[in-house]
Amino acid sequence: MLAVVAFSFMSWHLAKSHQATPEVEPPVAPSRNPFADTIAGAGLVEPRSENIKVAAVVPGTVASVCVRVGQQVEVGEVLFRLDDRQRQADLRVQQAALAEAEANLRRAQQAPRAEDLPPSAARLEKARAELAAQKDLWDRAKELVARKVLSQEEFFQRQQAYLAAKATYTQVEAEDDRLRSGTWTADLTILEAQVGRAQSLLRQAEVELDRLQIRAPIDGTVLKVDVRPGEYVGTPPGQTLLVLGEIGQLHVRVDIDEQDLPRFRPGLPGIGYVRGDANSPITLTFVRVEPYAEPKKSLTNAGNERVDTRVLQVVYALENPASVVYVGQQLDVFLDARTALAERPAETVD
Repeated sequence: MLAVVAFSFMSWHLAKSHQATPEVEPPVAPSRNPFADTIAGAGLVEPRSENIKVAAVVPGTVASVCVRVGQQVEVGEVLFRLDDRQRQADLRVQQAALAEAEANLRRAQQAPRAEDLPPSAARLEKARAELAAQKDLWDRAKELVARKVLSQEEFFQRQQAYLAAKATYTQVEAEDDRLRSGTWTADLTILEAQVGRAQSLLRQAEVELDRLQIRAPIDGTVLKVDVRPGEYVGTPPGQTLLVLGEIGQLHVRVDIDEQDLPRFRPGLPGIGYVRGDANSPITLTFVRVEPYAEPKKSLTNAGNERVDTRVLQVVYALENPASVVYVGQQLDVFLDARTALAERPAETVD
């Protein structure tokens, strides 16, 4: 009886384990190929302007972030600001330096001052009177020495006094002429150059200050913000702080395997499906070909992987998608290769 029970249990277990597994419908229907002859590829949705990755051009601490994700911005609008206290101080120093240089130039251009002319004229008149007095004394000394009334020593002293008064008069007269003629042209050129240099330094300080305000390079939508007030940001390559894009018209960048390139022709019509929605085909319109085949990037980042194929990137525009499509989303793309086959010339048979 035990043998019969064991045999019955074994028979039941074998019958149970060999039952066919019932077919289960997938939770999400896969994309369907709508063409008889097709070129398939995976596509990545991007803005018409492509993804514009914005970073800081100088290192510093973030003072404020002026935008949020999804906000529409115009070209030149400030996205975020860095701490600018040092640059503001430098700007004020350069403004003061420019004001000083301009004041020196105006002073030179307005020379001579009206207040400086009377004192100069008075010094000239005094020197003229002194010269006349010394000349009179020397003339008298020449008569007296001729009559041997005046000694040679006194005659020499009066002569030297006259010559000194004459030299003084000549000096005062030259200084008066120089004062009335204004500033020398070469001095004006130097002062103008100093003003130009101060203006250039001021513009440089303004540029350095403006570089701390990161502005939008295009009209578009803020797609991603990865910066917050108080953070210190540097300028290493590849550090993206904010992503912009013009999403009024979305594009999809399709990777065409190099094995399919002989059958590909620019302008092929295409259909795309958002992954997870095989019931809403999206009409694709050809835009352009990126004429450079590059290594395939859809890898799993395993250390033993090898890039054994290359792809050509083709850009298509999404025409009025029925479902919502987001930037960065993947599409299954199918291109109608029958058009490419029809364009091939017929083979000749000898």
